[in-house]
Amino acid sequence: MTLRKLRRGSWPIQDRLDLHGNNTDAARSLLQEFLHASIQHGSRCVLVIHGKGMNSKGGEAVLRKLARHWLTQHPQVLAFCNAMPGEGGSGAALVLLKSGPGAVEN
Repeated sequence: MTLRKLRRGSWPIQDRLDLHGNNTDAARSLLQEFLHASIQHGSRCVLVIHGKGMNSKGGEAVLRKLARHWLTQHPQVLAFCNAMPGEGGSGAALVLLKSGPGAVEN
């Protein structure tokens, strides 16, 4: 039900991060810092733009695969899905963060 609501755009996007042009180490660090800051600010829904890999060597979407893997591992990520077409489609992930008591870890 939560994922269905996320896909339908029930939560407004409160912040966004664009990972285009970053190598994997920089992208991972930026994503971790962004998620931490978003949680600290009480954001519930954020957009992570990772691209579709069309300009990558071999046309492989390296950042897309890695970003989704990192989101799966993050303890404060409740759910994520492809963004709406106007927000990047499969080149971006709409991320729902946990809220309420215990959502922020120090």
